[in-house]
Order: sequence, then C-alpha cells, then structure tokens
Amino acid sequence: MTDDVTAAPADGGQAAPAPETGQGAASFLDSFTDPDMRGFIENKGFGDAAALADGYRNLEKLRGVPAENLLNFPADTSDREAMMPVYAKMGMPETADQYTNTLGDGFDSEVFKSVSERAHQLGLGDGQFQGLQQIMAEQSQQMVEAQETQAAEAFDQWKSGNADGFNNAARLMANVGMDEAGLEALLAGDKASMYDFLAKVAGRSAEGQVIQGEPAQAEGFSMSPSAAKAKVAELMGDSDFMKQYTSENKKVRQPAIDRMMKLNEIAARA
Repeated sequence: MTDDVTAAPADGGQAAPAPETGQGAASFLDSFTDPDMRGFIENKGFGDAAALADGYRNLEKLRGVPAENLLNFPADTSDREAMMPVYAKMGMPETADQYTNTLGDGFDSEVFKSVSERAHQLGLGDGQFQGLQQIMAEQSQQMVEAQETQAAEAFDQWKSGNADGFNNAARLMANVGMDEAGLEALLAGDKASMYDFLAKVAGRSAEGQVIQGEPAQAEGFSMSPSAAKAKVAELMGDSDFMKQYTSENKKVRQPAIDRMMKLNEIAARA
C-alpha cells in the first residue's frame, strides 16, 4: 500500500503533506456546517482543533500586535474621511483647538491657531504636532541669533570707519539721558521708547531755540531811549524770551541777558 501525498508544486519545491483523512479528521471537519468554511479549513490542512488554534497563534506572532492596535488603511489614502480612523489611532485630537501648545503664550495666538488648523487637516497626531512646534521654535531662535550677529557685525564695521559719528551719537544719547537698554528697546520697535527718545530730543532742542522777532543787532545806537524802554517791556512779556532769559543752561541764557543789558543801556540815555 502506498502513502497518499499531494501533487508536487510546479516550482519544484517540497510538497505539503496531505490532510489527514482518518475518523478524527472527518469528525472535526463535519463540525463546520458552512461549506465554504469547511472547504477553507480542509484546504489549509487543519486536521483538528489543536492545529487550527496553533495556526491562529502563529498568525498573531507574525503580525506582532493585538488586533485593536492594527491600522487598516483605505484604498485611497487621500480620502480624508476614510482616513479619519487611522488619524484617530495616530493621536489626532477631535478638534484643532485640542492640540497641545508648547510654544507658550508669547507666541502669536492667531498664528498658532492657523498652524494647528492646518495640522488637523493633515491628520497629525498631538505628539507629531508638538515635535513640529519644537522645530519651529528652534528655527525661529536661529533666525533671531543670525540677525543679531549680522546687526552687530554691521555696527562694528560702521563704527570703525566713523569714529566722529559714533562720538556724536554717544554724546546725543548722554545729553538726552538715554542708556543702552533704552537704545535696544528703541531699535526693537518699542513705540513708548521711540516717543520717549523724541520727547527728550525735543526738550533739549527747545532749550536752544532761537528767539524770533527783531534781531539784537538792530538794537544799536540808532534806537532811541524810548524805543529801548518799549522793547524791554515787550520782551518782559514774551514767554519765549523769558524762558531763554531764565534758562538753567548758561549758553542759552547768556545771549538773552546780554540783549536785555544792551537795551537797558540805551534806555538809560534818556
């Protein structure tokens, strides 16, 4: 009597053993009432429940994870609705405003909202989006550092070729009471610092303001004593002149004093 074997594969490999046909195997196969299922089990060569269970265990080992952790990709991965279950398993929140913000409150809220909405459209998980934010923060810091380096190099180059200009600028800063911190705030575009600087410059400029009106040179020997007295009275009522006349700055105050003395000398001739 010869042993039953299945036909050899066409590629010349070793033939699979024929399924068992004994009473036990027949009884096991008879337990499957679905003809299609019985045919599938028979073709797979499962002769009993132990063989079937062992085959299932080997299948789980092959895929390596429980069924609930498997991702089933749709045929069309560009179909967002079909991909939603995949995105959800990858950690995408239900709405864009549920993403974790690792950039902090200092980051523009509208920009973060726009970026997070785009991340949600792309199906990014929260962990992926946090990693993206880290890259954004690093790139932003590198850009700031590069700009600061370029600005410092440009200033050093200008300063080396403009010693007088630098000294004049430093003198102006000292005169208006501005320090390096104030200058940095001004360069950073702080509006309050800009107005503070302009106010200080305007205040200093007002101290040296030239008094408008009839020039002192015209007040010479040709002026009559009565005209000189009238001019003294006029200047005493001129707030701009009196501001110069009483200024704490000697260079501003002295011309006004000299003018008043000259007028009084002419008025005394009467």
